Amino acid sequence: MTGGAMRPVSSTESAGPPAATSFRPLSDAQCALLEASPYPMLVLDREFRIRFVNMAASEYGVVVPALLVGRNVWACYPALEGSVFHDAYQGVLDSGTATRFERYDAERDRWQAVVAYPADGGVVAKLEDITETKRAEFALRESEAAQRRALNALQRSEEVLRLAQEAASIGSFDVDLRTGLMTRSKQLLRLLALEPGVGHETLGLGAAIDDFVHAEDRDRIRREWSEIVSTGVGRTLRVRLIRADGVVRHVTSSMMLVRNEQGAPVRIVGTSIDVTEQLHAEEERQYVEAQIQHAQKLESLGVLAGGIAHDFNNLLVGILGNASLALLDLDPGTEARQSLAAIEESAQRAADLTRQLLAYAGKGRYVMERMNIAPVIEDMQSLMRSAMSRNASLRVDLTVPMPDVEVDISQFRQVMMNLVTNASDALGNASGTVTVHSGQQELSREFLATCVPGTNAAPGAFAYVAVRDTGSGMDDSTRRRMFEPFFSTKFTGRGLGLAATMGIVRSHRGTLCVESATGSGTSVTLFLPIATATQHEPASMRDGEWRGAGHILVVDDEDSVRAVATALLRRRGFEVTEAKDGSHAVELLRQHPAGYALVLLDLTMPGMNGEATFRALREIRDDLRVLLMSGYNEQDVTRMFLGRGPAGFLQKPFRADELYARVADTLHAQSM
Repeated sequence: MTGGAMRPVSSTESAGPPAATSFRPLSDAQCALLEASPYPMLVLDREFRIRFVNMAASEYGVVVPALLVGRNVWACYPALEGSVFHDAYQGVLDSGTATRFERYDAERDRWQAVVAYPADGGVVAKLEDITETKRAEFALRESEAAQRRALNALQRSEEVLRLAQEAASIGSFDVDLRTGLMTRSKQLLRLLALEPGVGHETLGLGAAIDDFVHAEDRDRIRREWSEIVSTGVGRTLRVRLIRADGVVRHVTSSMMLVRNEQGAPVRIVGTSIDVTEQLHAEEERQYVEAQIQHAQKLESLGVLAGGIAHDFNNLLVGILGNASLALLDLDPGTEARQSLAAIEESAQRAADLTRQLLAYAGKGRYVMERMNIAPVIEDMQSLMRSAMSRNASLRVDLTVPMPDVEVDISQFRQVMMNLVTNASDALGNASGTVTVHSGQQELSREFLATCVPGTNAAPGAFAYVAVRDTGSGMDDSTRRRMFEPFFSTKFTGRGLGLAATMGIVRSHRGTLCVESATGSGTSVTLFLPIATATQHEPASMRDGEWRGAGHILVVDDEDSVRAVATALLRRRGFEVTEAKDGSHAVELLRQHPAGYALVLLDLTMPGMNGEATFRALREIRDDLRVLLMSGYNEQDVTRMFLGRGPAGFLQKPFRADELYARVADTLHAQSM
């Protein structure tokens, strides 16, 4: 009768399954008596058939006695079958005793009390709404509980405050402005490294400031106290405290003014919390962010340097190539040869500058060899001494034997010369010593995080060479910028210098660590990973009179590069076809798949780049020999190609003899 609406019943619907006993409705007099009750009433027989339901029960469903009387109550109110009603009514029938239960009707947000008792072989149930009574009980219990909680909180407030302050490492103080005495909590005493309970709790305000506030902060703190008293405005301030043991701590104090009933200021109360560790963490975070920004700046500069070097290399190909062609056409005694040789020499110096740009970008050309670098450093001592100032002395202390590393020997020499000359310059006009020493060390990820940012070194075993000077050292700002291009503490910057060094180290998968402080010199340590595999020997060179035969496809988006390469190759007997870009090259090969002995392919081209062109050409002809051209280093280029890579690599800019040597090596390898 509660908890769900009555199921609709048609006039022709069966009254349910056959009853075990004949159904007997209530008499009219009984119905009239029950109908007078203000409470919902329900009468059931032993088979739970409805004998009577009054109109007060209409709130819980449509009450039409003609439709309900004689029907099973659970069929009329299906939501109640198996509920507390079913169990209670069945219990009354089984035991013959009355029962009472309470039920919360969530659908109507009401509480109901149901009394069910046996009568006339069945069950009579009366339902009463007790919502207001229940709510009053709940409110009373909640009020009593709140009073108990308030009483307990009041009793524990002082202890809770003390524990909370200790848990949060917050100290508190209370200054009586009439007496000038400061009362300090136990936690504040601990913050000051004082023992609670031995007379330190109360102290004069002036003595507290003079004894524990840092000398540089005392005047400011006194002004702040005066401002709080005069304006009545509380404030939060940062102060340095000197503990009883002499340790300086940074504290944040929040203070407010307390007035009496007449409005006169009587007390200043406040809290203090030690924020030293937070400040250190913030400084560390700012340092890490600065390192990340520095690495990103170096990376951006590297991209710019690499792009400039690429375009400059293409120009140098035309200059060097045409100079080589002109020299081939001139007799040895011709005066013009001297001018052309000067042009070639200047272009070569420009190529060296380009290699420095590529080294800074981490894309220089390297011929990697497995070697012990200790003998190399020994052999360089005379050269390093000649590059140092006269008032600087060199001391070399090398670990022997040193583990092998994989390096480009010329680039390694450049790095050593840069580090030694930079150390010599750091001495200025004063006498001093530059020390070079070596060893090996296992580097962790945590240690690598302290090194110069922007490298790709991985944790592992490293050989190292440290260059230390006895100069004036560097401050943090100079140390952070020392690897930037053209940065110098001298009158003007000399060039790429240490920036190129950084690029070389990055491409060798090494790292640099700098230790320096003003007045204590500088130590720069070069770490190179210990070699795990041998390096292939470079291909042999051919003499300048070598001639070849066959058809070569030259692919480059720069007209000058194609023209120079074509002219040089034709002088050695090759038939040459030019392609202005990757798509053009693919089209030419598709027309004559077997017509080319070799493809000379540029790596960096607009549209279809060299990598995509290489794969498209190989799809047409799997055995096609491809000689890649690029200003980037060979290791980075060949790493782009998985499986069967290019047959060879030609570094831009190139001279005639370098082009001939690479083509000869590639074709020779094909014939073997």
